[in-house]
Amino acid sequence: MAEKSFVYETLLRFLEGYFLKRDRESILEMTTEDVYCIGLQGQAPAFNREDFGKLLESHIAVDSASAAYRINAYQEKAIGEGNWICYCELETYMDMDGEKLNLSWWGITVGVQKEGGSYKLGLIHLSEMKNWAERGEALRKLYPDTSSPFIESLYRHLEESSRDSLTGLYNRKAGEVLISQALDNGGEYIFLLMDIDNFKAVNDVYGHLKGDMVLKYVADKIRRSFRDTDVVFRLGGDEIVTFIYPCKNRQAIEEKLKKIIEDYNKNMQENFSRISSSLSWGGIFSSRKRTFTELYQTADKIMYKVKRRGGKGYLIQED
Repeated sequence: MAEKSFVYETLLRFLEGYFLKRDRESILEMTTEDVYCIGLQGQAPAFNREDFGKLLESHIAVDSASAAYRINAYQEKAIGEGNWICYCELETYMDMDGEKLNLSWWGITVGVQKEGGSYKLGLIHLSEMKNWAERGEALRKLYPDTSSPFIESLYRHLEESSRDSLTGLYNRKAGEVLISQALDNGGEYIFLLMDIDNFKAVNDVYGHLKGDMVLKYVADKIRRSFRDTDVVFRLGGDEIVTFIYPCKNRQAIEEKLKKIIEDYNKNMQENFSRISSSLSWGGIFSSRKRTFTELYQTADKIMYKVKRRGGKGYLIQED
């Protein structure tokens, strides 16, 4: 886009009010009376300005922190006289002590209408990219039988991803798809394979229900330690894969692993003192494209180097 259009400028004003200023009133001023909003942090849709104002008020009250953002893949199109639609992908992040902390990746569709001499928002749809598959059916009901290239671009993001029923992480099928898509884009990444040391003893001594609790604890600890845009999935049994992309700071990832291992060891000492168990990680820091099988086999060999020296640690090799 050689020149910023009024549609793009309208989108920017909305993003500034929502993500940067967290300003309910400025956002409401730029909406139509019958604005339709869906996907605002998982809340119910709004069908008019009053309902939309309530959504904004409740959401900002819960989380008033601002976030910076970067727009990607912007597109726009006129869909009738005085009506336009635009779509973009949005990376949100915060600056933490000079280091960019990625928060989430959004897909945003905005409908713009001309009212008098100004441009208003009549449609707002936000969705975290990770959740496209879960919201796919709702999108198809919202936009049935459409030939709009912008809605088609939304559908392209729909993935047949599903969750592991025990941990809530992605399952293997979904994880492999997401990693393959990221590798197609190029750039540096870290692929990590984690295995719980002596996990069989947890089940044997404390029972399988307690074993499930340990596995869920580990899964939740890993998920919370990394960005929403990173891929964490249960490979099977007590093995969990974490794919960090893009990744520029290997040292920061190693610090995260140290903290996860430390917290796990403390939890086991306090709640499962009759057995000894820790975590072993093997990883690859690379920019070279590989198949998932190649990544897994390489990380598995690295992880077993850690296990052979007693476990309770990590090893990330670079190539």
